[in-house]
Amino acid sequence: MDANALRDLLAPYGIRPLRDRGQHFLLDDRVVERMVDAAGVGPGDRVVEIGPGPGILTAALLEKGAEVVAVELDMKLQALLRARFGGNRRFRLLKGDALSYKNADLVANFPSAPSYKVVANLPYNITTDALRKFLQEAPVPASITVMIQREVADRILAAPGDMSALAVFVRTLGDAARVVNVPAGAFLPPPKVDSAVIHITRKSESALAGFFSAVDEARYFRIVRAAFSGKRKQLKNSLKGFASSEKALKWAFIGTGIAPERRPEELSVGQWRALAAALT
Repeated sequence: MDANALRDLLAPYGIRPLRDRGQHFLLDDRVVERMVDAAGVGPGDRVVEIGPGPGILTAALLEKGAEVVAVELDMKLQALLRARFGGNRRFRLLKGDALSYKNADLVANFPSAPSYKVVANLPYNITTDALRKFLQEAPVPASITVMIQREVADRILAAPGDMSALAVFVRTLGDAARVVNVPAGAFLPPPKVDSAVIHITRKSESALAGFFSAVDEARYFRIVRAAFSGKRKQLKNSLKGFASSEKALKWAFIGTGIAPERRPEELSVGQWRALAAALT
């Protein structure tokens, strides 16, 4: 879809993209095709789409034969989506903030089995909350294929040395890969940053049970968050509250072979597990 065609689609509804809602509408059909292919969407698949906007991705999902539950906040875009897809029995539109819906409520809108995928051009301002929601809250999707800021994607996929709290979270619970980088010019209006599509599959329950066998999941993530909340601090300073004494903290570092002067962005997921277990 070119820019003029998109403007013609939006005009009857008086729609002007709102930057404060992260409304940058994707134009590039090739990127849409890469997203749908990466998600492996086919006939009968159940897909949750967050922030469908004018529906360029929605149309591609429906063309593949998927059942789509789309959650849209903007009332004018809701009217556009109803006009475009309301006659399709495989399309359901939910109004409001996607983060206000429980995953179970989203799945309840599918008439068939509850297994589903998330495919979405996420509003940038909900990226972290959306990834946390769909990786932790049951029922979790079979996969997550989303467009996000390229800088955030780069950090999620970074090697130890440039990790972030979100990277540790995502890669503890799932396996992530880059699908394609997307320049700002692929959107109307162009955002101030480039974007990227990433594909995430949640690790198996048996793998996660093994990972968290030595440390409680909630405590593990509390330790990670505490360390990154003082990112410029050395681990020995930011993690004091998780040891019963200075001696216990010292032995936790000795036992894991992790220098207490290291900073949180330098640790791998395996090292976080070892350190969290040692602090339990």
